[in-house]
Amino acid sequence: MGKKHEFKKEYWPIVVLGGFIQLFAFIDILKSHEFKRGNKLIWSALVFVLPPFGALSYYGFGKVKTD
Repeated sequence: MGKKHEFKKEYWPIVVLGGFIQLFAFIDILKSHEFKRGNKLIWSALVFVLPPFGALSYYGFGKVKTD
């Protein structure tokens, strides 16, 4: 039989942190009305298609900083 692959317990904090980053980015996208580049649909899709890189990209390149 094939070797069973298990998810190591050491990776759970990284998975949970990535999930929270995605969740907060998505909520922020829904609340926002202005973006540096793109729009809500593009950023929402990116957040879910490329976890967590889509969310990090949004914070780096899409979010308008309010002072």
